[in-house]
Amino acid sequence: MRRGAEAIFCSIPARIGLLGNPSDGYNGQCISSLARNWRARCVLTPHENRWDFSIRISCGDEILEYKSLSDLAENPPSLSEDGLSRLVLGALIHFEEDCISSGLAIEASGFQLDLDTDIPRQVGLAGSSAVITAVIRCMLTHHGLGTALPPHAIADMILKVETERLNIHGGLQDRLPQAYNRMLHMDFREELMVGRGWGAYSHMDESLLPKMWLAHGGVGQESGKVHADLPLRWAEQEPVMVRVINELAWCAHRGKEALVAGDMDALSTEINRNFDLRTELFGEEALGENFTMVNLARSLGSCAKQPGSGGAIIGLIPDDEFMERAAPAFAEHGWNLVALEM
Repeated sequence: MRRGAEAIFCSIPARIGLLGNPSDGYNGQCISSLARNWRARCVLTPHENRWDFSIRISCGDEILEYKSLSDLAENPPSLSEDGLSRLVLGALIHFEEDCISSGLAIEASGFQLDLDTDIPRQVGLAGSSAVITAVIRCMLTHHGLGTALPPHAIADMILKVETERLNIHGGLQDRLPQAYNRMLHMDFREELMVGRGWGAYSHMDESLLPKMWLAHGGVGQESGKVHADLPLRWAEQEPVMVRVINELAWCAHRGKEALVAGDMDALSTEINRNFDLRTELFGEEALGENFTMVNLARSLGSCAKQPGSGGAIIGLIPDDEFMERAAPAFAEHGWNLVALEM
């Protein structure tokens, strides 16, 4: 248990799915990295009085107060409304019930929690999992468990917050790079996920990555809504989905080989192939403006795909003039273009 009022700070970057998504939820493979252009930041300040168990939460302009963490969990508010507070409250309630009630964590003092994020909302950059990861990391440290859990266990906890508390459908490839704070190749084959409960996660050096860009529009659609029908399709072993998922996994496998070999032409091919497979899985209409913007990027000389589910696309910067010629083309559609900080 922590004593005193020393502030605990956690900053979690956005995530980009480089290859393989969305096969992570279906025993596939993925490569994901961090986009350090944007972050979710959480500051947890314990009360000076260790017997003061009240909690005060600040999310932007929203201020929430509760008698204690246990009181919040016993009398939970509705978590159906969209927004930052929904993510924070879901994380806190899950921590209380999963870690404290189970005896993993000893109840600590109350606290002031301040949360802010500049990750563009619902464009496929794992903004929700970044927020939840930042909150959970601060709570673990507050309760003396900062290094007690391995990163894969923290990622599992984040996923449970989203799927069990907030009804957000998603896979582990969002949370794992944020939990490990590294670019990862992730193998989710069934014998690992069923046998021991987690996959084979290998660190990849970010210096292997070429210069990359990202373009995004306004607020997109929650990833859970985009993925809502996939679990049923997988359970029924729909032939198209089974084939696409297997091929997406091979995209990640071949992409890893291309990165290690420094073969950017092969990497570009896999990035394009990943999006084409995604189109087969969801259909052009479901991809909406993303489909149009990927074709625009390709016409400008770059490969392109979505980094997740939402209104954003990524690609490799093919030449020194790409950003200059592409920015106005994207701007005509109301999209912003940035060079990624990996």
